Amino acid sequence: MRRTLARTLAVVVSVGALVAPSPVAAGAAPEDPLTRTHLLTSDDYVSVYPDMRDPSRSVLRSPLFAPRACDDRAVVVRGSSRIQGSVSPGVRRRSVALIDQNLVRFDSRREARALVRRYRLFSKECVGDVRTDDGEGGRVLLKNRAWFPPRVGDQSAGMLVGWFSGGSVDWRRVLAVRVGRTVSVLDVDFTDDRPPKAGVVTLGELAADRLR
Repeated sequence: MRRTLARTLAVVVSVGALVAPSPVAAGAAPEDPLTRTHLLTSDDYVSVYPDMRDPSRSVLRSPLFAPRACDDRAVVVRGSSRIQGSVSPGVRRRSVALIDQNLVRFDSRREARALVRRYRLFSKECVGDVRTDDGEGGRVLLKNRAWFPPRVGDQSAGMLVGWFSGGSVDWRRVLAVRVGRTVSVLDVDFTDDRPPKAGVVTLGELAADRLR
């Protein structure tokens, strides 16, 4: 819990808070809410990262903690519908350690585009090293690095964050993909090594396919 909270607070980027959801256009039929069928499956993850084998998977209704500014703050994004799925290998190893996928649906494409732009602005404006703490007094060095992934879905953006604390290193590559009014945010965490770009992009393409 401590590590999850600290890493959540460490997500960085610029731009102001997301505007409040706008009402659905008159006469428009509302879409069904997001469910676990919209999330990537365990088989999807294993197809990209075979060494995960039998991953542990959980599904929640948690909001997304999106980048807010170039410091240790994040903004809560709930949208009109949301769902989160997390998977992790049975044994922690020098490779993939955790993958989170947050799906957020908005009432308008404008709101969905604004969320993806947060991640792109991170890679444009928030690169560099940041010294902070883990929420319990432990020192942390964040290495914020730019990542501009190829286009996935209707729109995509990315970011890369290294978390250095107490002699351990975790690298997180984040990919935000928009399909219409829905945004999939994949957060791939590797121990010691940076998550290779290709695997994260492949997961993003699979996520976009499930949302079409």
